[in-house]
Amino acid sequence: MSSEKIIFLDIDGTLISYAQQLPPSAREALSLAQARGHKLLISSGRSKPSIYPWLLNLGFDGIIAGEGAYAEFGGKIVFESAIPEEHISRVYAYLDDRKIGFYEESNSGLHGNRYFLSETARSFGVSQEVAAENLQTAFPGLTFGHQNYHLDVNKVSFVMTPTLSKAELEKEFGDYFRVGMWNIFGKGLGFGDFTQKNLTKASAVSVLIESLGLNRKDTFAFGDSFNDIEILQYCQTGIAMGNAADELKAVADYVTSDVTDDGVFKAFKHFGLI
Repeated sequence: MSSEKIIFLDIDGTLISYAQQLPPSAREALSLAQARGHKLLISSGRSKPSIYPWLLNLGFDGIIAGEGAYAEFGGKIVFESAIPEEHISRVYAYLDDRKIGFYEESNSGLHGNRYFLSETARSFGVSQEVAAENLQTAFPGLTFGHQNYHLDVNKVSFVMTPTLSKAELEKEFGDYFRVGMWNIFGKGLGFGDFTQKNLTKASAVSVLIESLGLNRKDTFAFGDSFNDIEILQYCQTGIAMGNAADELKAVADYVTSDVTDDGVFKAFKHFGLI
């Protein structure tokens, strides 16, 4: 087992708070770990264009993005899996025909349909101007008003409405997609998404470490939500944040403190990574 570890870190609720703030202690932990030669990788449900540029500028060695649909290391793409046209076209038509607001997440950008801005504003009870500002702050690369599907899409996120049923969506699209629920602020279920059911963060990690000749025994994974369950189970050491879902804590090897209570720093210290 190497003294240099491969550390996969979720973003929202793990590295940064749901107010989009990186705790100073987490920044310090990343810097100290890099100085010791550990490899640091982002592991996010976000697609790459929605990852904050200032976060990427901290010098991560690689990225897992789009719920396992994309992986890169050292600035080079290791793996990517776009949704086939036959599947993205039918999801697009289903949601758009029902005037559901959604956006496609691709490696070239985030493409909101013609209803996404107005439906998000309605959902949060704010003006479209305020909604646009908040969305573009939270999701860099997001644009609005698109009326056709794209061919490089990793996943699709949509605004929940009273007329949408997760069970019905799973019945309609469960042959290819996994239907999830999430919220940008970490509470409630304001949004849903379609992700490729054969892909997870863990499957992307598996491909990445195999292609690079790295050892699974040297891997650590940090997370806080349901989409982190597989990667915490797959990596040698799985660490749940104190603010994590109970289901994630149940499968974790270690539970650290909340993201806003120096959780990343304390876990790095506990495992001798810094």
